[in-house]
Amino acid sequence: MIRSAIRAAAVAASAVLVLAACGSGEPEADTTDPAASTQDAVESSAESTSEAAAAVPELLDFTATTVDGDDFEGASLAGSPAVLWFWQEDCPICQSQGPDVAALIDAHGDRVAVVGIAGTGLYHDSTDRDRQEFVEDTGTEDATHLQSPDGELWTRFGVTSQSTYVLLDSAGAIVDSGSFSGDELEAKVADLS
Repeated sequence: MIRSAIRAAAVAASAVLVLAACGSGEPEADTTDPAASTQDAVESSAESTSEAAAAVPELLDFTATTVDGDDFEGASLAGSPAVLWFWQEDCPICQSQGPDVAALIDAHGDRVAVVGIAGTGLYHDSTDRDRQEFVEDTGTEDATHLQSPDGELWTRFGVTSQSTYVLLDSAGAIVDSGSFSGDELEAKVADLS
């Protein structure tokens, strides 16, 4: 009988050891704090957003409307050089610059953004149709043309008169501005990076 009891105890002990070695068969509990994981994801997203915002220079942090009525984000100019052309539809010098701007787009439009920024006209009475006709008449339809009826974009870029070019490098910094001949403009834009 003692042998039977010892044998039973030995079998029971072996069973306990076998079961302990195999585990309970239930998956381990997740000890990750769900609130912490959510907070980490929010912080990571906020960092990505702030890095993207930091990549847009303050000068390019604006919204505008094109002469065709579409929305335009200045931030879209970040990361590549740009030529801003400030014009008024009733300015003869601006009208004569059209072929130079069109040639600039043909030669450099694949790496340099060309954006016209319309003023209000000499008597502040330019209409949407006047601005659209200017774009058509100058042959500069391949450029993006923005409206600046309140002059905010002109002020933002330090422009005080029409027929002014502002050249921006890929970091969004102004590298030159003025009223240039076609040859001068071509040489300056060739050096933009």
